[in-house]
Amino acid sequence: MKRVVILWISVVFGTIVLLAQAPVPVSQEPSHHLKFENQQIKVYDVVVAPTHSTLFHIHANDYAFVVFGDAQLMAQKFGGQEQPMNVRDGDVNYTPATLIHRIRNTGTTTFHNLTIEFLGTTPTPKSLPPLTSGQFSKVALENNRIRIVRLNLKPGQSTGMHTHSSTALAIAVSEGDLRVEYPNKSPETVHTTPGFFVWRDQAVTHSLTNIGKTDFQSVDIEVK
Repeated sequence: MKRVVILWISVVFGTIVLLAQAPVPVSQEPSHHLKFENQQIKVYDVVVAPTHSTLFHIHANDYAFVVFGDAQLMAQKFGGQEQPMNVRDGDVNYTPATLIHRIRNTGTTTFHNLTIEFLGTTPTPKSLPPLTSGQFSKVALENNRIRIVRLNLKPGQSTGMHTHSSTALAIAVSEGDLRVEYPNKSPETVHTTPGFFVWRDQAVTHSLTNIGKTDFQSVDIEVK
């Protein structure tokens, strides 16, 4: 009986401590590591180990995230109840501001994503140019702020030469090896790991060929 009472007190005390935790800005949340920022975006690398949790934190800007690997989570809005949030490798999503929440990893695999915050006010809706990267690309998500384009290349497949004219963050979802060719300069070989990213602030014309032995997946987050 004494052990039951002690356990009950521990649970209650833990709940009180949790509810007493004041939300922090996302920039001060220990699991969110700032990797890049400019006038348009901030990129956070987010890593939450099994049995660990983030603090309650504030997303004051609209944001998107890209997931690397499967994970079993519980998500909780501040003042609300926990809800299951199971994610899969390559998932993408978009959340408008403002959101105050925390994530708890209840599975056996590390939760890893890139969280991309979009700075400034929501722009006037506009259209982006049609995709030119061929049959291996498709739009995964689009709204008045961004377009997310998913690319999948099997070993040996190539996009062919195409042009990106929109400002974008290109993110590798998988590990792989690519041959990148350009019209007016020497080709290069790029090795990617999940979460590798490149910011494009000007138009680029190139082709991508998967020279590795496994499927290659990436997403472009085009900013309107």
